[in-house]
Amino acid sequence: MSLGDELRYLRAFKGGTNLQEIEEEIGLEPGTLRYMEQRYRRIGEDDEVLAKIAVYYDVPLATLRYHRERYRKALSAYLHQVMESKTLARFELRTGEMMTGRVHWWDLGAFGLDKRARAGTAVNRGRARRPSDKAFRTPEKAWSEDRRLSSGSQ
Repeated sequence: MSLGDELRYLRAFKGGTNLQEIEEEIGLEPGTLRYMEQRYRRIGEDDEVLAKIAVYYDVPLATLRYHRERYRKALSAYLHQVMESKTLARFELRTGEMMTGRVHWWDLGAFGLDKRARAGTAVNRGRARRPSDKAFRTPEKAWSEDRRLSSGSQ
C-alpha cells in the first residue's frame, strides 16, 4: 500500500477528519496532506512532516517510511511485469492473508488474480473477494458500482 493509500486509510480509521483541520492541528502547510493522499509517485521525503503525521495518527514513523517506498507506480510496474512474464505474483493483505497467483488484469484501483486450483480473486483497494463470496464483483461491475457511488447516486 502506498503512503497516500495508508494516509487515507489512517484518516478514515480515525473518523475521516477534514484534511485542513489536521494540517492546522499538526502545523503543516495547507494542501500538504491532500497532495500526499492523492499522489501515485513516491512522496513524503521530509521526515519531519512524516513525524508530525505519525504522532497525529499514533503510528510509528517507521510505518510511514515503509509505505513511502511502496508507491503506486511501483505496484503498477510490478503488476505489469508479472503479467507480461506470466510469473506468479505474491501479495500480503492487511489481514495477514497471503495470496499467490497470476495477474490477468489490473488498473490503478484493483487487479485480478488467478490462484492455482481455485477460482479467480479480485483485489480492490486491499480487499479480496472470490467469486463464491456474496460480495464478489467482476472488474466491470466494480467499476460501474464505484462510479455510481462516487457520483452520489444510489
